[in-house]
Amino acid sequence: MKLKTILKNKIYISLFLVIVLIGAAAIYFKHSMDYPFKVKNDVSFYVKNGDNLNSVTNRLASNNIIKSKVFLKAYIKYNKVPGDIKPGLYSIKKGESMKKFLQDIAQGNFSNDYVKVTIPEGYDVDEIASLFDKKGLIKKDDFINACKNYNIPSYIKNDNARKYKVEGYLFPDTYEFKKGTKGEDLINTMIKRFNEVIKEAEKNTNKSASDIDQTIIMASIIEREAEIDKDRPVIASVFFNRLKIKMKLQSCATVEYALGHHKNKLSNEDLKIKSNYNTYLVDGMPEGPICSPGKASIEAALNPANTNYIYFVSNNDRTHSFTNNYQEFLKIKKKTQGF
Repeated sequence: MKLKTILKNKIYISLFLVIVLIGAAAIYFKHSMDYPFKVKNDVSFYVKNGDNLNSVTNRLASNNIIKSKVFLKAYIKYNKVPGDIKPGLYSIKKGESMKKFLQDIAQGNFSNDYVKVTIPEGYDVDEIASLFDKKGLIKKDDFINACKNYNIPSYIKNDNARKYKVEGYLFPDTYEFKKGTKGEDLINTMIKRFNEVIKEAEKNTNKSASDIDQTIIMASIIEREAEIDKDRPVIASVFFNRLKIKMKLQSCATVEYALGHHKNKLSNEDLKIKSNYNTYLVDGMPEGPICSPGKASIEAALNPANTNYIYFVSNNDRTHSFTNNYQEFLKIKKKTQGF
């Protein structure tokens, strides 16, 4: 009798322990699904264009942000979560629930700690600094000081005569920066992007930038002179042809950079401004880049069109006319610009 009682008690205890373990496992499973993130501090996470919940889940797992990819996918399937998500930068906070995160990426509740900023192609350091200031990212003077004191890569000429040594290398793109980011870190990100793009440009053109600094100087001039992509390689050929015959580049864009502001029409006095950037006065290339060129202008500098043109004139419709004859150049100029 005692033996039967003991066995029965053991069975009850075993059943109780199994129930407890199942209950604990169920609680753990639910908690892991509800709160899948293992972050001690806030973590930023970018949802890219073309992402879906599956790709997002896989990237969260590969970045070691979630406890279990299996649990996360089970949550999505069990709760029949809709697949629509919005690209952007999000902040995952400590203790954040899966429900909250999925709601955020579905509704586009982006991180308030980050600023999205698009730097247009052709912006110079001063314009970028003003844009950052306007966005509330960093004060203009603080960013300019960071540019002046930045430890430049070896491929940038260490030229104290340049207005900014990093000019031309702050690649124009759309970025997500955390508020309060130091100027040096902002520059690091943009130069890192530049390094990626120069490699892409070399691959696309099958041309190597033997002198990156000279390539970017030329690309920056093309960026400010051209308005449409198809003109860029042709304008590049004009400037390279001028260099070959030792003709001054005579780029109005370099004069504007020397002046420090844009003008719709330059005067004869403007063309005489004493500056190592004024290519109406200096032989060859200006002292340094005059803006941040985009990828198309970099590719044009690497792979200019094969022409004999040495003159070009704006047609006032964003396109240009080209010629190698000075008298024809004057006729086109009179027709399109009235002088």
